[in-house]
Amino acid sequence: MRAALAVEALKLSRSPAARVATAVLVLVIPLVSSAMVAVASGDSQAPMAVKVRPMLIGTGWTAHLTMLAQMQSIAVLLAVGIVVSWVVGRELADRTVGALLALPTRPGAIVLAKLVVIGGWAVGCGGAAVLVGLASGWAAGLGAPGGQALAAAGKVLAVMVLGTLLCAPLAWLSTVLRGYLAGVTGVIVILIVTNVVTASGAGAWFPYAAPSLWAGMGGAEAAAAVTPWQLSLTVPVGVLGAWAAARAWQRGDLV
Repeated sequence: MRAALAVEALKLSRSPAARVATAVLVLVIPLVSSAMVAVASGDSQAPMAVKVRPMLIGTGWTAHLTMLAQMQSIAVLLAVGIVVSWVVGRELADRTVGALLALPTRPGAIVLAKLVVIGGWAVGCGGAAVLVGLASGWAAGLGAPGGQALAAAGKVLAVMVLGTLLCAPLAWLSTVLRGYLAGVTGVIVILIVTNVVTASGAGAWFPYAAPSLWAGMGGAEAAAAVTPWQLSLTVPVGVLGAWAAARAWQRGDLV
């Protein structure tokens, strides 16, 4: 397993998909979020300011980091979901998976190593995104972050961890449909279904919607109404997704 982790970490570090996703999560989203807060906090009646202003929750650091949490709740599903689909499905689509099956490491352990490495990378991106968010807030004149700011920063990281767990089923989908395009399509379908479920009022009980609502996507009242139990439903989704992917690799005909 240790060898599999080392190999998968090396492959991920050289993956164009992972590099682009890292730039998006660590730099693009925090900077765009900061710009959106700056636009919405002023008196401008520009279309962008009018659209973004209802998304603001609180003022100062709270508004700054809550906006970042909202944006990351969507971005992490897209970015990490695409990386999971690419890492798991590429060798199946290219029909180079036979070389992996010749290794002494069990196929199930290989795909679990892929998911563990992706999970570590995603958490690292979350920590870096928080630091960039704090730096951009300080540069915007919000001053030194206090206790409320640190709590809001912790929510950003928690939202990204929860979103990463929700991407695990895409490894199974990419496996059974033999390619990364299936996983990418799955990401799009998940986002569409999430919007429909949220609009119906049942979003808090839908694992793919709960983190976004908790982050404030539906407003302060909707965020406060999301319970820890509802958020915890993301854990079995991630665990079952990883288990299903490992089982498919272990028992399926991958070549």
